[in-house]
Amino acid sequence: MSIRSLRILPPLAIGRVGSAAQPVDNYTLEDDPEHPLGFRRIRGAATLLVDETSGEIREQTVPQDLTFKIDGKIRPVAPFLEVFAVLAKPRGDSIEPLDQSLLARLGIATAKIEWRVSVANRKVLRRTGKKHDLVAADTGWFSDHGSHVLQGRCRNFVRAEDFIDFGQVRFIAPNAAFPGVRLRFTPAKGLIYGPNGNPDDKLIPPSRAIYDRTKGSWSGFGREPIANDTLPASMYAIEPPAPPWFNYNIAISRGYLDDTCDGFVEVRLTPDKGKPFTATARICVGPPAVVPDSLFVRSLVDDLDQVIHGPEVPGNEPPEVTRERAADTVRRAYETVRLMNVAVMNGNDYKGRDAELLDTMPEEESADNERAMRPVMSPETVDTLAIMALHEQVYAALRSGAAPWFVNLLRKPDEVADCTDRGRRKMPALMCGGDTNYLALTWRQIDTIRKAATQGIFDSRAATSPPTVERLKPRNLSAQLRYAAAGNPVCSRPEAAVANCCPGLEMDFRAVWRRMFEGIVLREYDNLVMEVDPDLRDARKRRLKGRRLLRVRVPGTGRSSLMTAPIVGPAASDPDGEVRLTTQFNPYGLASLEWSNALAHVLYESQGKTVICDFSKESGNDGDFLQPLIEKPKNYQSVRFRVRNFFEADTAVISEALAEAGELTQGLCSPWQNDYRECSCYYWAAARPDYVNVETAGNGLSTGDNWMQKERTGDYVPDDYRDSRLVMYDDLFQDWERWLRFQIGGRDAPGEGGAPGESDAP
Repeated sequence: MSIRSLRILPPLAIGRVGSAAQPVDNYTLEDDPEHPLGFRRIRGAATLLVDETSGEIREQTVPQDLTFKIDGKIRPVAPFLEVFAVLAKPRGDSIEPLDQSLLARLGIATAKIEWRVSVANRKVLRRTGKKHDLVAADTGWFSDHGSHVLQGRCRNFVRAEDFIDFGQVRFIAPNAAFPGVRLRFTPAKGLIYGPNGNPDDKLIPPSRAIYDRTKGSWSGFGREPIANDTLPASMYAIEPPAPPWFNYNIAISRGYLDDTCDGFVEVRLTPDKGKPFTATARICVGPPAVVPDSLFVRSLVDDLDQVIHGPEVPGNEPPEVTRERAADTVRRAYETVRLMNVAVMNGNDYKGRDAELLDTMPEEESADNERAMRPVMSPETVDTLAIMALHEQVYAALRSGAAPWFVNLLRKPDEVADCTDRGRRKMPALMCGGDTNYLALTWRQIDTIRKAATQGIFDSRAATSPPTVERLKPRNLSAQLRYAAAGNPVCSRPEAAVANCCPGLEMDFRAVWRRMFEGIVLREYDNLVMEVDPDLRDARKRRLKGRRLLRVRVPGTGRSSLMTAPIVGPAASDPDGEVRLTTQFNPYGLASLEWSNALAHVLYESQGKTVICDFSKESGNDGDFLQPLIEKPKNYQSVRFRVRNFFEADTAVISEALAEAGELTQGLCSPWQNDYRECSCYYWAAARPDYVNVETAGNGLSTGDNWMQKERTGDYVPDDYRDSRLVMYDDLFQDWERWLRFQIGGRDAPGEGGAPGESDAP
């Protein structure tokens, strides 16, 4: 028996900001068997308490009372990462936790163990395009058990010693009770940093006014045309504090930075003799998980599962497993919709407020397509309680195996630009997916539901069979992805992160698809070629910058994947008709499809292989959209490219070739608090709730509060950027821990909503 390689599990860990000294205790989610669609129960789980002096785990405890705030301060989520050894054995490789006992059995008990952590924040760099705006931290290799601060330094800071505190990492000292090799990552406090020399800015104290406005252009960015094409919306703190469309689309940056980041954790084991063994994992930092008992309808795990297993479910999968996974997706859709005021999100006028003034998916669609705004469903029939009842019926039918009709209600990923009433009413409804089109599930989720819905109701295996627990094996990437390290709560795992949903709170997962083809870099949100490797030998490839990727074909299979879909909807003169929706800026009426689904088959079948990519013949800029893909006359150019491997070799770690440190979060808001005002709940209701404290009114309809309401009244205030009853930009920048209220069972968690000494209703 010998070590073949190392693994760090989980391969992706999510830290969450908070200024409390004590991290969130470990917890798990349990179902209520009597109420399968009830709120999940939060249960305390084995929590590891680290001694601050020695760096050892001094004890393990199971908390009886879970709290997410202490004295008005939010508790951070500080995940552990564990090291495993892949062992070569006569009967096949196995994977075991790395500890001193295993090293002694292998005869290398004195091996040296070292760690290195490198993270970055590229939010400013992604917008200005200036390399000196990169904020990066690197611990170098260390083997001691003290805390190492991740000091994010930047060439455009005022002084060389200035840094953003990205948090700290610690090699936990093994002991007899806890002998495993592990590292803990504690994220930052959620602070905002800004430019120097601005005495009028009362939100940034002098100690955090570290960005030198004479060196860099971030403070005041937006006054001049953007040199390089960046993200489609400002999504950063601007002056005046409002969405840019309230200011003639001018977005002048206030120069704010935050202390979130993403990057890599590396471990190195050096035996007395022989070559060292290494392993890598990813970490990223997001906002608090304010709805810890709910999960999003399409999570990062769903997208990564599609990468690992492909877009189709094999026919030999046990029916009870398929049905359980399908029911889980429907349940998560239910959990999402119950946090939405559906009457508002439908595009209805609400309490005298014009629907066109409310931030909803119908309003977004109307603005993009320059068509009159229309509610998605009949305004008289839509209420949150009614839509929840519909989901309950679907869930019950699916669990019994009697819901083949339900599959026809699901929106396919190539139908996201169908703006007809038929298309807009498909599920998931009223929510935005990748790149501002309507949200769709992954192809694999849809195929799972299709197979579950068409299985016989008299299948000998019960529909309520518990889900199969995947065994941890060296090549079982799915099990490694879901691995629950000791002490890590649910919200530190990928299943609690939003995936390709415009763009997400924890990370912008669209970033990984940009470099899917070796030699070119695409834009996150559409099919425009942004960069071309100048060393490419093929002259045709070097001329692709500014062109658009139209289609990808897999040689020898006949399979092809289009990168766009036509935008269709009713004509102004024919509300029941269907025409191509064109505008001055989109003369061909085409929408780019989000990468994760568009490339699902290509990625599953062709990693490491060459495919044929069809590009537009003419270059364009932001305002141009590609010509329709027509075979005759041939108006596209075909070039072969190699598809990169999605994961690092034999691991579930997203490849560094696809996204470097800082690139998973570079598309998010700067600072992250801005996101809660820029984007309303139709993006991710289970991660950024809308409708809380919901009850049944006397007329049978629902009543409740907007999550962003300062005072809880039971009278929902529609989201608005000028209504003083709602939490605004500067409220969040100055005191976000007060205003972000945790929701437990759909209600404000008691004692956790206000500033120190205040109640949940400030």
